[in-house]
Amino acid sequence: MRVVLFKGVSAYGATRTFIDEAAAAFERRGYEASIIDVLPGMDLPAALRAEAEAGPIALAYSFVILGEFRDGDGRSIGQMLDAPHVLHHVDYPLTHIGRLNGASPDTAVLVIDETHVEAIVSTLGADRFAYVGFCPHAASGEPAPEAPDAEAFAAERDIPILFAGTFYKAETPPWANAPAQTRVVFDTALEIALSQEFVPALAAFDQALAAQGIDPRRSEMATARQSANLVHEQVRGHRRFELLKAAAKARLPLHIYGKGFESQLYRFKNVTYGGEVSLTEITQLMRRSRVVLNVNANFGAGSHERPLSAMLAGAAAASDHSRFYANAFDEGRDIALYRWMALPEGLEAIDALARDPEACFAMARAGRAKALAGHCWDHRVDVILAAAAAARAGPEHRLSA
Repeated sequence: MRVVLFKGVSAYGATRTFIDEAAAAFERRGYEASIIDVLPGMDLPAALRAEAEAGPIALAYSFVILGEFRDGDGRSIGQMLDAPHVLHHVDYPLTHIGRLNGASPDTAVLVIDETHVEAIVSTLGADRFAYVGFCPHAASGEPAPEAPDAEAFAAERDIPILFAGTFYKAETPPWANAPAQTRVVFDTALEIALSQEFVPALAAFDQALAAQGIDPRRSEMATARQSANLVHEQVRGHRRFELLKAAAKARLPLHIYGKGFESQLYRFKNVTYGGEVSLTEITQLMRRSRVVLNVNANFGAGSHERPLSAMLAGAAAASDHSRFYANAFDEGRDIALYRWMALPEGLEAIDALARDPEACFAMARAGRAKALAGHCWDHRVDVILAAAAAARAGPEHRLSA
């Protein structure tokens, strides 16, 4: 059987790399993997017709893109290929509500945080898509050779703590000029979300509605509740900046790679800045790092690829706590997890870890073993295949409107 995978424009080349790695994993399972690079101006319907004519297809797979695609006859990707289209969202899905609203009902949607399933189902409806389920990131890159001992580990890793990501911080909330009652709801939701280790943005928004005497379960509130993505983005920006400020205060020796830091370096005297690099280059830098520090972007029940890729690269992974990491790994043995409610203490422990070759090497070895055993693309292929099977097993192959 064949699988068809789609590449698109991607920051740092991340999802393009993911597609290449997913295709290789499918091929190791015996599938023939065909990649369509969706370039500006290309004739995508012609490319899809050629794939359909080449023989039976088990599934189509893409990150975020093409769920809303229709050809001239109104057919979705799944209908053109006569195969389930598995659409993987690796951001907060309500941030892409336009794409979700336009996605074909025959789509199988995967998300990287368990609470995102509820965000989609409760605002768009339980029957909106053929399937909605959780699929965490996979580690990216090739496994690094394991150092023979802590001394060799420290000698080959000249970066004490690596941080990869774009600079951003919370700006003026987009609801600042909204009517008073609307501002109260959003401000309350933001306060709820920031007051605890993790509150899903939609849950915080619903609590804020209820505090104003508004029942979030009313059908007419479904569209308004999709605006919870604005709360998510504010939390995400606020916590990213707070981490960087706390790291500067603690004088963590950070090596940062990513966009947007040039004008901000005066704030961070603790930083060695390397500029913007691709995901492939980051995975190579992880091989030179003792600790890789992650911010999980307010996905408190989900994943990011950075900790998993760090483990595969033989570094110790450190991240804010999430239910996924807590369930998949042994805290303190496989991974270091800090808490937002105790951020200075968490960063102090990460600094101590980076300065202790024996402890860092032990965690890096344990994490690498766990990543290899259960968190590579070979393991995520099973989840993608199960999502496609669930979509095929639906009561009918639903046509787009």
